[in-house]
Amino acid sequence: MGFLQARGGRSGGGPSVYGGRAPRWTRARPVGEDRGVMPDVRPSRPRSRRAAATLATLAVAGLLATGPTAQAQEPIDLPGPVTDRADVLSSSEETEVVERIEALQQETGLQLFVVFVDEFTDPSGARTNGPEWAQLTSEESGMGHGDLVLAVAVEQRAYGLGDIGGTLSSQAVQRVQLQDVEPRLGQDDWAGAAEAAVNGFAREHARAASGGGISSDRPVRTRSSGGLGNFTGALLMPLLIGGGAVLAIRAASRSSSRTTRGTAASAPAGARGVSLQELERQSAEALVGMDNAVRSAEEELAFAEAQFGRQRTEAFRGVLEQAKAAAKEAFSLRQQLDDDQREPDDVRRSMLSRIVQLTSQARRTLDEHTAEFATLRALQDRAPQFLDELTTRARETRERLPTARQEIDGLAARHPREALVTVRAHLQQATGLLDSADGFVIAGRQSLERDDRPSAVAAARAAEESIGQAASLLDAVSRADSDLASAAQQLSRGIASLTADIQDAQRLAPHEPTVGQSVQRAREAIEQAQAARSSGDPLRALADLDVAEHDLDTLLEPMREQESHATKMRGDFTERFTRVGARLQSINQTIATRRGAISSGARTRMSEALRLYEEARTTSGKDPRTAMALLTRAEQLGEQALTEANNDLGSWGGPGGSGGGGIDPWSVILGGILLGGNRGGGRRHSGGWGGGGGFSGGSFGGGSFGGGSFGGGSFGGGSFGGGGGGGGSFTGGRF
Repeated sequence: MGFLQARGGRSGGGPSVYGGRAPRWTRARPVGEDRGVMPDVRPSRPRSRRAAATLATLAVAGLLATGPTAQAQEPIDLPGPVTDRADVLSSSEETEVVERIEALQQETGLQLFVVFVDEFTDPSGARTNGPEWAQLTSEESGMGHGDLVLAVAVEQRAYGLGDIGGTLSSQAVQRVQLQDVEPRLGQDDWAGAAEAAVNGFAREHARAASGGGISSDRPVRTRSSGGLGNFTGALLMPLLIGGGAVLAIRAASRSSSRTTRGTAASAPAGARGVSLQELERQSAEALVGMDNAVRSAEEELAFAEAQFGRQRTEAFRGVLEQAKAAAKEAFSLRQQLDDDQREPDDVRRSMLSRIVQLTSQARRTLDEHTAEFATLRALQDRAPQFLDELTTRARETRERLPTARQEIDGLAARHPREALVTVRAHLQQATGLLDSADGFVIAGRQSLERDDRPSAVAAARAAEESIGQAASLLDAVSRADSDLASAAQQLSRGIASLTADIQDAQRLAPHEPTVGQSVQRAREAIEQAQAARSSGDPLRALADLDVAEHDLDTLLEPMREQESHATKMRGDFTERFTRVGARLQSINQTIATRRGAISSGARTRMSEALRLYEEARTTSGKDPRTAMALLTRAEQLGEQALTEANNDLGSWGGPGGSGGGGIDPWSVILGGILLGGNRGGGRRHSGGWGGGGGFSGGSFGGGSFGGGSFGGGSFGGGSFGGGGGGGGSFTGGRF
């Protein structure tokens, strides 16, 4: 059977070999008709009156004619596989592209639509970006599963690429974007960009069909050629112009989970009758609960391995890794909902339902194995000895407090007050935690006197966690001197490096407006960094320098020699990677040891920062520029997480310090230590705090925290609300 017969012909409209669906463009085309404005002779489908009125107005006004000025174009109903409103393709080029698109459909069932315009505008006439325009155009054209779109604004130097039905993963769409399409667009090779998109989608379809392994890079074959040539993806053109750090990451940061947008399953039955606002609240509460559960489980595992060895805890380790993977996906979805592109309500509902589903599954899995783990760590038989060990550990840790105070006093003599705010808070929290540990040990021994071993074990575990958190905070105080000293040295290097970038920009692009704006931001960052030497936070100033330098590096990359710039970027990445990792570790530690007061916002930003940091590490070997962009975004999100965490702590209202001995309830609550479910999902302890109200003597039962407020009372449940962020996977940028 011949090519046309197998497909039903270009003008037939017969059934396709893929699910009985013929390509949309398989219809007669009037002779001599201007491409890009071909009348729509497809079967009727709903179209907005606005779109019809707009097209009529354009036709009457003659705005579709070519002219010397760039024409803005709102989203349109695409009439065929290739629409060239910018008049950048010759007749032969358009014919070749159409043939390759048809071959792609024949071989894979995927239908690609390519459109070239001068500028992107939304229906109101305001200028918009490529991904948004591509998505609106796909909706206007009634596209669905198996449809792909490449939209290019030639004068605007912007583009959008989309997989409307989520047929391919968002990682696959990103690879086509960066490896195939963007390099051709950067060379003004318009036909080549369309052909590269065909090749890339064919490759990714084959990769998916083979189970995700490395697939052949063979080109799509057509009737008139031997293929599109060998695929090359070694050189990537600049991702974006201006604001590069944030936008360059959008495609990468969404690659892990946004594939659910186009083909996501319907909302779980329990969520269908729930309002969107209530679903927002439930998902935020679920995120906090899951994060507490995972963090507590990590600490449980560390304690168990220290006492019983790795082999006896291997099963729980596997369960924990599964829960962490679910948590990472859930926080990534929350980050997408919080970004500046609001999803339609139905997509938003699907994503929120997925968050609730992921968190429920993760916590249920952890709960199912809690009994095994509790058995492994059953300390009831050796509770007296364990309490004695904790007394020794608490005393040894407390002996570090004077040294920590001396270290902070020494830092105060060399560093501005603003740089030591977090370090001083570490010491204060560690002191309160150790006071609480002593109180827990006393309570445990009182429980033993009453022959209440479950309560004694619960008290011992709380003491153990308090001591562990205090020790980690004191470790951070000990590292502060080297961190700040290193930051001071790196400030000088960062200022010098950014100054050199400014000089390069003035030499290479003195009249480029976009470069000029980045240069101005770089100068402001340098001024702030210079001020931070005498007053301010040098670590925060370093982060601002990093962002400014990354933006300039992204703009200057095509203007510099490829080899020398790549060498510089690899060196910068290696230096920054270690420092950013230490900074993120410190911020994450702040959240972990104060999780009783931290809401889902800071946790979401922290989780996304750590995910991007790890992605930067794995990407650095093959693509240092993308790795640097990932690292920059991770650093920004980490600082945002710290800011939000500090805001949460400021509004929390708990007093500082322990108030002089005994259990410091505020440090316990702030550290998220008590007692099976604080803040909607802390750790779970068998036996609770015993019958009859837990602690005796009024400290907890019947006192200011009476009636069991911990673990189900005023500090139980989940009280954090969630902040807010269509179908398919859309990406793009500038070239």
